Amino acid sequence: MSVQEQINKIIKNFQKINMQDFVQISNFEKKLGFYNKEEENKIGVKGHFITSPEISSIFGMAMCNQFINKNPKATKVHLLELGPGNGHLTNDILEQMHGHKIEVLSITLLEKSEYFKKKQIKKFSKIENFSIISDIDEFHKNKDDLVFVYSNEFLDTFGHKQYMYRNNNFYEVFITIKKSQHLLTLESSIQSEYIKKDYKYLDFKDGDILEHSPLIDFFIGSLNRNIKKYFFTTCDYGYTNYSKKSTLRALRDHKKIALFEFFEGVDYSFSVDFNRLTKLFEPNESEIQSQSSFIKKYAPNFFNNKTSDEIDIIKNLLTGTKENEMGLIFKNFNSRNYD
Repeated sequence: MSVQEQINKIIKNFQKINMQDFVQISNFEKKLGFYNKEEENKIGVKGHFITSPEISSIFGMAMCNQFINKNPKATKVHLLELGPGNGHLTNDILEQMHGHKIEVLSITLLEKSEYFKKKQIKKFSKIENFSIISDIDEFHKNKDDLVFVYSNEFLDTFGHKQYMYRNNNFYEVFITIKKSQHLLTLESSIQSEYIKKDYKYLDFKDGDILEHSPLIDFFIGSLNRNIKKYFFTTCDYGYTNYSKKSTLRALRDHKKIALFEFFEGVDYSFSVDFNRLTKLFEPNESEIQSQSSFIKKYAPNFFNNKTSDEIDIIKNLLTGTKENEMGLIFKNFNSRNYD
């Protein structure tokens, strides 16, 4: 059964499907969801999109240097990557750790995609103490062991619920079918009062959109419960100033497409609310910076040395600060739960 057939079946049975479930099915359905569908290339120049670790190993160097900067006395560490894809980021960080004489006690990849699990096993299976898990609740280490948790473009893949503000209430956005056309519709939500209380620091006006991911809330809560000593860092699309508009993106073959233009082979993502993320990590202190600032701070030699035209292109891709360039629209968020 195709992704579209599964979505249509849910709508037929329940008259609607919310945005969170629509995105989760589209991205992660076991056989035909975007991240599980078999194809030669999913990420990279020949895939549907490209990520910073695919562009250059300088990204992994910056993440490793950030860890060392925040943990100057660390001599041993467990590595945990969230949503590693092709595995380039962990490969680069592992190489950097070895160069800094930091002992890597174990490597764990949290991966839901069977497609990517095959690639990761091929890349890392010969490494001692390597494992792949599908759920953060499967990860257990001694409470005094330091865990380096890192990711790139991980949280943006989580489904979000969307709500529209009208007449002092939030109405949830659903997808339905009328006359064989997929349409968006609004319904009153029993969550309206909870949402107003939870987001009381924002001033909403009629027509404004709120995006909220209970899945991210639950995931970060589980991470905090399961890992007693961690340094967490991630880079992702996101914002610190709430736009109050839909941030849902649909990509296919390196191109943005309209919602419902295609159903198969589409990567859906949302921009990450970094202020919300900060609240989820409280009472731990957190830091947010642009990806451009992050890479320039933690990989300075890359920018100080004379470079070729090819390296200049890599610099601009990773750290460009013009509108819609990765250095500006991507943010780095980091936090730790120990002194």
